[in-house]
Amino acid sequence: SIGTVPIQLGISLLLAVLLFQNIRGKGLFRLIYFLPYITPTVAAAAVFRIFFAGRPTAPINSILQSLGIGALGWLDEPKGIFQMIVGPNIQLPAWAVGPSLALVVIIIYNVWSYIGYDTVIFLAGLGNIPGELYEAAAIDGANKVAQFRHITIPLLSPTTYFLTLLAVIGTFKAFNHIWVLRSGAALGTTDTATVLIFTEFNRNTRYGYAAALSIVLLGVIVILTIIN
Repeated sequence: SIGTVPIQLGISLLLAVLLFQNIRGKGLFRLIYFLPYITPTVAAAAVFRIFFAGRPTAPINSILQSLGIGALGWLDEPKGIFQMIVGPNIQLPAWAVGPSLALVVIIIYNVWSYIGYDTVIFLAGLGNIPGELYEAAAIDGANKVAQFRHITIPLLSPTTYFLTLLAVIGTFKAFNHIWVLRSGAALGTTDTATVLIFTEFNRNTRYGYAAALSIVLLGVIVILTIIN
């Protein structure tokens, strides 16, 4: 949630503001950005699994190697992203190593998949802001940045709240693409609460324990909703 929601909403807001301008082909761009959201989850995750495979000949690794960067394990890499950045000579504490590189790929998938949906909702929110406010601000000498900060962001707060709530709940209950993208080599670093619940129910046949975990997850989501 921490890795996905801020990036997802930030990029979506930027795209919405750009597409709200009078630019050519903005209808086509809206369609292109929305396509990932309506793409079947399992199919899209399967394509991501091919692109971010850990073998040196995988598409993403091939691009990295053409740029002079070594191949990475991606979905097979259990090391924390921050630990990989600082290198093996500096040992970070367990809480500071960050999400595994495998989980980062899942975060990238989440962002890619839901940007289009958030962009469309932000566009609807932008359409509800009266144009007279921007005209008055421009007359008072406010530039585009000031207008965005003092008019757009405050008046989009109900839309932002709505999308934040949906995104947080969505990340907590996400399952299909995580199940497709997870790898045993990642050593469980991509196993979220939903994966644990499914594993306990389906593989370990601990039905009561899985049901209890589901109730706990529901409680967490309710608490986050109240906080929001």
